[in-house]
Amino acid sequence: MAGSSTPRADSLWWRGGTIRAVGTFADIRAAAAVAGEPPPVLIELPDALVTPGFVDGHTHFAEWALGRGRVDLAGCRTRAEAIARIRDAGSGSEPGDGWVLGQGYDPNGWEAPPTRDALDRVLPDLPAAFDSHDVHALWANSAALARAGIGRDTPDPEGGRIVRDAAGEATGLLLEHAVRLVHRVVPRPPADRVLEAVRAAQGAAHRLGVTGIQNVEGREALTAFQRLEQAGALRLRVLAHLPADGLDAALTLGVRSGGGSEWLVTGGVKLFLDGALGSQTAWMLEPYEGSLERGIVLTEEPRARDALTRAAQGGIAATVHAIGDAAVRRALDILASLPVAAIPHRIEHFQLVHPDDRTRAARAGIVASMQPAHLLTDIPLVDRHWGARGAGAYAFRTLLDAATTLVFGSDVPVETIDPRDGVYAALVRSGRDGEPRGGWRAAERLTFAETLRAYTAAAWAAAGRAGRGGMLDPGQAADLVAWSAPAGDAPAGDGGAFRAARAVLTVAGGEVVWRES
Repeated sequence: MAGSSTPRADSLWWRGGTIRAVGTFADIRAAAAVAGEPPPVLIELPDALVTPGFVDGHTHFAEWALGRGRVDLAGCRTRAEAIARIRDAGSGSEPGDGWVLGQGYDPNGWEAPPTRDALDRVLPDLPAAFDSHDVHALWANSAALARAGIGRDTPDPEGGRIVRDAAGEATGLLLEHAVRLVHRVVPRPPADRVLEAVRAAQGAAHRLGVTGIQNVEGREALTAFQRLEQAGALRLRVLAHLPADGLDAALTLGVRSGGGSEWLVTGGVKLFLDGALGSQTAWMLEPYEGSLERGIVLTEEPRARDALTRAAQGGIAATVHAIGDAAVRRALDILASLPVAAIPHRIEHFQLVHPDDRTRAARAGIVASMQPAHLLTDIPLVDRHWGARGAGAYAFRTLLDAATTLVFGSDVPVETIDPRDGVYAALVRSGRDGEPRGGWRAAERLTFAETLRAYTAAAWAAAGRAGRGGMLDPGQAADLVAWSAPAGDAPAGDGGAFRAARAVLTVAGGEVVWRES
């Protein structure tokens, strides 16, 4: 078993949501008899690798849940391919108040940029809007821009940019906070639809071995989780971070990080310092390669420091988005000065770290919440936009050797919630095509055990639940997954066996929530 202090054990017994014993089957039967318990129900999986349940350390879960019914542009290699998908999806729509919505496009390498004119040719009447792969840009048609009131004279919002052509007209591409101009006029789905989408997505997560998430969304998602819990149907351990615009209300209500229940725990306040690599809006200490641009600062230092200080003084931890090396340094500067809350402060993504800053998170007890699966698509972008500085990108081994607490996740819907991709990326450090052979900056690889901990025990600790879950030991929560990979293969380190495995059994809180038939 992986993730147990008795790795040679072949059997595990749980009861009432808690692991009671780990050892041989004969030992467990004897332990049950001594305890006066009836014989345990036997589930035989002789060739399985058993791990703790995976916790996805960074999700936009409700967004992903709703997006499963929208236009999926992931993997489109050209604008023409994206337009074809959009045309097919919109062909059955009726004019009126409806929108055509989607997500996942990545224009890096496209033969032509995303423009409203291209969308207008296939959707001349219905408003249409598509979030980018990194969710830091939005592609809209003329009808959507009109609904949002975006015209030639519309100023750029603070922390955002309306991309314009040589004549000053909006092209249909919006960056960072400019995305909100369209999002705010898109009709929100009713609460019942969100609930059902989240319920269905929970089942999809279980089928991939995910038993917990650490979510970075707003009230809409939290309400869905609360309703599921009230109905006794929540079977994901949810750490729910709070949006920055809800901070004052949270402080007034006396909300505190670490509070909550077995299934739903209050996280920290989520604040954005910069954008993303793909859209070149991550905030950099030096300009992007071949450019004078340094990205976009989404929250200026005085405002960020004030909000996070007030939060920490009120018992709410900081959860700060920082991708570029300038944003990471600003986050470290602020978080290191804050009083400690019931859960640790954390930096989301922690993607590019200057050499001078690589030991600072460990010294300050700050969690580095990272997403290895981004490597599967980001390797060429890091080389193109950051050049030699890319040595500080996804520096898992360097950070772990400095005693940094790593928590791994997916950033779904930016990447798949399937943890096998993240494990593969952390172990192999190659793109989806297997290049470069031998791994990109291979010295930063992790072992299977180190990667597993970042998805399990470390995630429980980051939620203020250290020692209560994330290990296959007596007294731990009975959240576990049995994988089809033979027990000797995945820990060997090449990542291929685990990526090819399937979750054949998932248990959350002692309940079998997925079993392959």
